[in-house]
Amino acid sequence: MTAPTPTRMDPDKIAGLGLEKEEPFIPPDQILDGAHEPRGAPLFYGDELVIVVYEDEPGTFALTDPFPYDEFVLVVSGKLTLTDAAGQVQEFAAGESVVVPKGFTGIWKMEGNYRELVAIERKAYDQSHAVEAQ
Repeated sequence: MTAPTPTRMDPDKIAGLGLEKEEPFIPPDQILDGAHEPRGAPLFYGDELVIVVYEDEPGTFALTDPFPYDEFVLVVSGKLTLTDAAGQVQEFAAGESVVVPKGFTGIWKMEGNYRELVAIERKAYDQSHAVEAQ
């Protein structure tokens, strides 16, 4: 048995190189502005944690379905503006991070060449993606 070893995150993927086109996961009726052409790559898929780099076109989405899991987001490029259901607006520029809590509803707006690094609990990620695939 091999001892666990740290996993270096692929700097090319974090820079947006070689990202694969993903299936759109925002329903068309929730796209308020822009396009939704997601690209991404898994960087780490462990027993308890998933790390993914994600990139999309500028766009604004109405998240009417409660967010399916707690998600740590580090904005790598562009700008993210989140408006919660109570109307509170928060902006996050490259280098800033946020935790989007499970159950969040509101407006998700991405500007510029938007790219993020996300960390999600593995079980919740798998459950959510199994539902999306159906």
